[in-house]
Amino acid sequence: MSALKVLQLTDLHILPHAGDKMLGIDTEQYFQETLAHAHATHGPFDLILLTGDLGQDPSADSYRRICKHQQTYQTPCLCLPGNHDDWELMETELNVGFVSCRKHLLLKNWQIIALNSQKPGSPAGFLSQEELVFLQQTLSTNDMPALLAVHHHCVASGSSWMDTMQIENGEALLAIAERFVQVKAITCGHLHQEMQTNHEQIAIFATPASCFQFKPFATEFELDELAPGYRVFELGDDGDLRSRCYRLPISMNDLQTNLHSY
Repeated sequence: MSALKVLQLTDLHILPHAGDKMLGIDTEQYFQETLAHAHATHGPFDLILLTGDLGQDPSADSYRRICKHQQTYQTPCLCLPGNHDDWELMETELNVGFVSCRKHLLLKNWQIIALNSQKPGSPAGFLSQEELVFLQQTLSTNDMPALLAVHHHCVASGSSWMDTMQIENGEALLAIAERFVQVKAITCGHLHQEMQTNHEQIAIFATPASCFQFKPFATEFELDELAPGYRVFELGDDGDLRSRCYRLPISMNDLQTNLHSY
């Protein structure tokens, strides 16, 4: 059996109206280009993961446009919420055709578990008791190799301003995950930068944004000039997991790097 291929894109920040720009760039255009580059270079995929902050000031139309772009590839797509998203609106607009907001997906001999780390009214992450119980019950009843996906990071990134917004009870997530040997990795977005580390037997990943990037190890908001990126997972039938990030071969000439917020 050949390895499963999973594409992760994150932090799309699609704006309410087509053609709108943020920090000088058209985030929707970059999302489309990132999707296209991933498929042209590494596709086709068995699954696409969109791990939060899909919309910036989300609207029904922004989610419909995301859904339309995804349907082009006729590949199952799981959508997770980030701190900028409207979860109820996502559940309405992103459960169409190949696109869904499902929380548990079985894919050959792997399971993908999606967690909601939204903390209402806050940019930080938090896993409700309901989410933690769901995770524990799911892992208790299925011993297939597991890839966990969540928007916020659960371990410190070294960017002190971003680490004020990590999952506040990330240790609870890790305490559950480390008890189940089938948990191979946790992947997230939110950081707008690449990260790879480990906790016990679990690989921890963060994936670059499909739009603008944040400078690693920064103490306050600071944009990087790196291009949009994405992550590809190869999930082996023996439980082996490999992952690597890729970026668009472009220069971010239009990015307004002198701004101090977004």
